[in-house]
Amino acid sequence: MTGQRYRILAVCTRSGMGKGGIPVFNEQIAVALGREHEVTVLTGRSDTAPHEGVRVLTMPDPPKGVEEEDWLKQQVAQDPRIFGLPDPREQSFDLIIGHSRFSGPAAVVLRDAWFTDARVAHFLHTSPERLAEVKYELDPERARTKALTDSAIERDVMARADIVVGVGPLLTEEAKRLASTGPHVPDAHELIPGTKIEELVQHTASSGRLNVLAMGRAGDPLKGFESAAEAVALLNEWGHEVHLTIRGAPPEEIEDVRAELREIGGDHVAVELFTKDAAELQNAVGQADLVIMPSKHEGFGLVATEALGHGIPVLVNEESGAAKFLGDERRFGPELGKSCIVPEPADAEDRPLEWAAAIQRVQAELPERREQARQLREVLRSYSWDHAGKALVEAAMRVPEDRTARAAATRDVQQKVVPGATTQGPDGALVTLDPGGSGVGSAGPGGSGPDVPQQAAAAARARAPGPQTRLAKAAGLTSQGRRTTGTAGAADQQKARPGPAPGQGQGQGQGQGQGIAQPARPQMPGLPRQPGAPGPGAPGPGDSRKR
Repeated sequence: MTGQRYRILAVCTRSGMGKGGIPVFNEQIAVALGREHEVTVLTGRSDTAPHEGVRVLTMPDPPKGVEEEDWLKQQVAQDPRIFGLPDPREQSFDLIIGHSRFSGPAAVVLRDAWFTDARVAHFLHTSPERLAEVKYELDPERARTKALTDSAIERDVMARADIVVGVGPLLTEEAKRLASTGPHVPDAHELIPGTKIEELVQHTASSGRLNVLAMGRAGDPLKGFESAAEAVALLNEWGHEVHLTIRGAPPEEIEDVRAELREIGGDHVAVELFTKDAAELQNAVGQADLVIMPSKHEGFGLVATEALGHGIPVLVNEESGAAKFLGDERRFGPELGKSCIVPEPADAEDRPLEWAAAIQRVQAELPERREQARQLREVLRSYSWDHAGKALVEAAMRVPEDRTARAAATRDVQQKVVPGATTQGPDGALVTLDPGGSGVGSAGPGGSGPDVPQQAAAAARARAPGPQTRLAKAAGLTSQGRRTTGTAGAADQQKARPGPAPGQGQGQGQGQGQGIAQPARPQMPGLPRQPGAPGPGAPGPGDSRKR
């Protein structure tokens, strides 16, 4: 990747397939990094499966009623040798990775308290303000409280990180905005999640029916499956034969979700159980003519690039990282990716009309859309997980020392340092951006015609102009994105952070006019013996490797 082998620690509440989007992401990036570097994954779950080429360390599961992220943060304040991590006096890490508010606080505790020479890369996986706004759209006060708490945690961690990493272009811009108000503004890097290029799907002669697939947690209003089901019902009502399969219902919810979506879409909608079986998922994708991602908001949306890895046409919501990525003309040209993007109407009630129009366009142009998907698949060969890891390590390790969090701790607050910004180019090339970032935009496909869906969608768009930036609008939940103080996020971090040992770290970074106060490193007594605990340097109780 970079020619130099680094020691990397990835911290995550959970890691691996079937445990959610961030755990899957963590396993993928860790395995990719492990092909070139010495990688350790530390998780807060004892049932974490082995990761290929990676050392996996676990800790006891959190007690009932304790949030996983709180448990992880509390546990890492202990002597790290308890979990099988190295003695910090003898061996450190070069880079520690944390994931959003879930494990970012634990990552900075590990660096500040124990592995003080390491750099911290803080990943942003969701927009804390926009996600709260969408998730609790019927309860504005709850949305505001959630946005305040979660954004405060993100900002606090970013102020102690050496680099913030956005998963895709949408979240990179969010990371820059959130970090910009802190006492230390770190460098920013845009990471493109990897696409696995699968065998090209060979389609049989069309039966006339368009088979549409959507994947994600059925029953989650954020995923927009109700709009998709209504769109399919409208299409069939207008004489277009379309069938939607939604894959991702939990066993305990499937009957309720199935009944709800069948009520909207009738027999034209099928709801299937969630599965983490790779072969079963590949088979589902291979039978689809079109894969859609109708979420109201999606930080990135791996579903889209996974489908394109098979050469399957996709449609993605405009408010997603995948849309901004596919709409980037520098990567995909002026038209190739933009045909995949479905505009978000100003009025949410018009979403079914917009999606019906977009799906019908694919049905009418299916041979051309399949060819476009094949072309997109070829471009995505240059965006693998290995490429993502290569650019990530280079971006993190090349941050100049005077732009690190360590330098900020002793720098006068009046001294301004302009943070750097990088993005991942094709084949893992690291591209340095001008100050201020790239400002990549996205646009939806235009087009109109005699078809009823197209006319209906055009009429819906004409009713009112759409908001310029929904994420910027959501930032109003936290006073237009200004830094918030006194929240639960900041308080919890202080509780989890180990205090200094007597005589150590007195006054570091605490003088007037200075930046961030870094907690002093605790003394390292002999490792306390616990039942079943390993000795210094021994593997932790959950240490597992798969080579």
